[in-house]
Amino acid sequence: MDDATPYEAQRTVQRYLSQETRHNILQVILGHPAHLVSATEFDYYIPKSRSTISEQLEDLANHEILMQYHHEPNAEVRDIPTDFWGLTEFGVSLLVEYNYLRGLPIMRAAHDATHKTETVQRHEDASRPSLPASVGEALKYDKPSQSDHTADPSDLSELREQTFYADAAPADPSVLNEGAEGDRTLDELFE
Repeated sequence: MDDATPYEAQRTVQRYLSQETRHNILQVILGHPAHLVSATEFDYYIPKSRSTISEQLEDLANHEILMQYHHEPNAEVRDIPTDFWGLTEFGVSLLVEYNYLRGLPIMRAAHDATHKTETVQRHEDASRPSLPASVGEALKYDKPSQSDHTADPSDLSELREQTFYADAAPADPSVLNEGAEGDRTLDELFE
């Protein structure tokens, strides 16, 4: 790529990273709480054959974007992985340059909301080696706190008064019963 123009280099890298299986591998790593993923976890999250996933992991490793991290203490424990795939320093710098890390919070939220089998959860909970400090630091992000999602009731009341949208929740839920028999609650409408 040394002889390529910057535009050609960018296009080549974007095409390489956007290949479906490689892209999915990177998304799984970014969404994983430890950013180190076992083969079983990849197999669960990516709808491709294990051989296809392995082939692309090796390809990413050959390009020094990923590497396999080994955790010897797990070798003595049954049904726990010892090898995990994660980003290298070069891999992180490449993802930073091409803005892949901006999706980190979204990938993490998707990962957290995904149902996991007992085996996958056991793999996720397994101890892992540490990532190089620069890699771990680059993959940190500020999680929103629970209080960020909790609205103050007085703010909601004020917002309702200022809202003219048809889909705004009514301040007085009794209006939901107008023209209907019985006394329906808001919860009953969505059962």
